[in-house]
Amino acid sequence: MTTKPVNSQGTPSPLTMPAAPRPAEGAKVGEAKIQPPQPLAGSAGSQSKSAADASNVQISNAGKGRAEAYQKALDIARGTPDIREDRVAALKKQIQDGTYQVDSGKIADGMLREAIKDHLADTLER
Repeated sequence: MTTKPVNSQGTPSPLTMPAAPRPAEGAKVGEAKIQPPQPLAGSAGSQSKSAADASNVQISNAGKGRAEAYQKALDIARGTPDIREDRVAALKKQIQDGTYQVDSGKIADGMLREAIKDHLADTLER
């Protein structure tokens, strides 16, 4: 099968790429063990299972830890004001007193950091 590049890096389109081989039944992928597909409840050949059994999901400890960390970060972000009034007041005072010093290195670092983020975001979207 031939592939057609979709961008200047020559990345093939997912629609023209050959399919990846499927793992064998019982093979382990990461922490999960591949199970053969089970018939849906009520379909021919299915065993009667309760709806609770069919929708039972178990989350690993690592997943629970990530969820807790995400929730904590979200709570902190929600509790942080959009405008830090104390910082704004301090900067206004420095400007009025003529003591405010611009750190051109910090400005340049910030500009480069944002440019790199934008570049990486554009690259990952392709």
